Amino acid sequence: MIRVRKATEVPVSLQEEPCTAYDAQDVQEQLLFDQDGKCYLCEQQTRQNFQIEHLRPKAEGYFPELKYTWTNLFLACPYCNGRKSNRLTILDPFYNQIENLIEQRIDFNTNRISFIPTINIDQINDTITLLNHLHNGSNNIRDNKTQAFYKDIQQQILGFLQILNNYLSSPTAENRQAVADSLSIEKEYLGIKYWIIKDNATLLAEFEGCLRWN
Repeated sequence: MIRVRKATEVPVSLQEEPCTAYDAQDVQEQLLFDQDGKCYLCEQQTRQNFQIEHLRPKAEGYFPELKYTWTNLFLACPYCNGRKSNRLTILDPFYNQIENLIEQRIDFNTNRISFIPTINIDQINDTITLLNHLHNGSNNIRDNKTQAFYKDIQQQILGFLQILNNYLSSPTAENRQAVADSLSIEKEYLGIKYWIIKDNATLLAEFEGCLRWN
């Protein structure tokens, strides 16, 4: 999970009085563009299968007044949207540099993805609770969908590590470009890649500029 962009101009459909839809075509198109076609929670590409998600829940008893509020709407995949609890108050990914606030690491020995707060506040802890549920399952037990999700992350990060090793063993212009391409904004799982780069002084010195996405 990383910080995402959001256009400052509110889509026309949300400015109508009365507003009757929070997921009109212009809202969908703008969020697809702002988020580079990725779910704001898991960072998977979701261009053909997405939902418009409310950061603060629109249900009665929560924040129904934010149902049509542009700053409360984000692009999410059905997997994440279906598992996000109304009870959690997570970080707003538009205002927070989440990749700095939460360490995101994959452990191939335990087959887990860990999320560690860099500072201790309630919204960070709630965000970590949700990310743990999405990536590691309920009570650390993955169902089939969660296991398939983890396998995809594992394969992509292993491929990324190979690209990094190629660069470190032979820092050619071609190998450098391969690393830079893997860190471009439309790529998946940048939160995990971010901490892999930060952990290596050589890589950080060379690619720090590629870690500023939004």
